[in-house]
Amino acid sequence: MLRADPDIIMVGEIRDSDTARIAIESALTGHLMLSTLHTNDAPSAITRLTEMGIEPFLTASAVDCVVAQRLARTLCTNCKRRTMLTADALRGAGFHAEFDIEGYEPVGCARCGQSGYKGRSGLYEVMTVSDEIRAMAIQRTSADVIRAMAVEQGMRLLRDDGLEKVRLGITSIAEVARVT
Repeated sequence: MLRADPDIIMVGEIRDSDTARIAIESALTGHLMLSTLHTNDAPSAITRLTEMGIEPFLTASAVDCVVAQRLARTLCTNCKRRTMLTADALRGAGFHAEFDIEGYEPVGCARCGQSGYKGRSGLYEVMTVSDEIRAMAIQRTSADVIRAMAVEQGMRLLRDDGLEKVRLGITSIAEVARVT
């Protein structure tokens, strides 16, 4: 495929070391490489490639951005009900909340088949690979430490994006907790 000199290459999924090696080599030769990789969050993609046998310096050179995503059910716009979510309850459920927030909860009606949900929306975590994160990748730093640096540099975690979508009435806190 590379002999045809495409500008953009999409690999459906990186499942093994051979596919990972080809994807990294393609990215290093100037191609825009898009692919999926099964991890729990964006920072884990760096360590996952190392586990697949990719040298950390190659990962650091080839990866510019990682996006983690989860699909959450969208509240039915016809029957969702406004509710107040206390900061204590949110913290108890593992969310970072300092204030009570107004959110919405599912009810159920004929339009949504009594489920309270209709359709799905994405929750996203976007990690831009900075020079500091590249250095951490080369040093084989754990995903937890990479995550802390990415958050310090402005990355919003999946749960935080979900909490914002709860506040906007797109989904419910129960749904965010379920998918994250």
